Amino acid sequence: MEPLDRDTAKKLFDRYRKQRDGIRNSPEMASVCLICGSVHIIPDAGNAHKLVCRDCRFAFFRYACPACGKTVDGRDPQNPGCPECGLRICTCGACGCTATNHRQD
Repeated sequence: MEPLDRDTAKKLFDRYRKQRDGIRNSPEMASVCLICGSVHIIPDAGNAHKLVCRDCRFAFFRYACPACGKTVDGRDPQNPGCPECGLRICTCGACGCTATNHRQD
């Protein structure tokens, strides 16, 4: 993915900072920090599911669901944390651990 220009990053930051629903559906948001607005996001060396802002060190989960392939983003309220393994629960109900019922009905 190409780096975002400053204006695009600011618009995305402003949009999702106010309302985080749907952030998982915006591929560009993988490279925008919701804390400081930085576009300097790098993978976490110790966790393949986590990204880290180089400027403020905010870390967040963002990865493909192992069950359905949809994007899971820990900043999106539709992807809550799994109480069993700590990963985020996809909108399909899976997180990747062996717990069987993650539905947030």
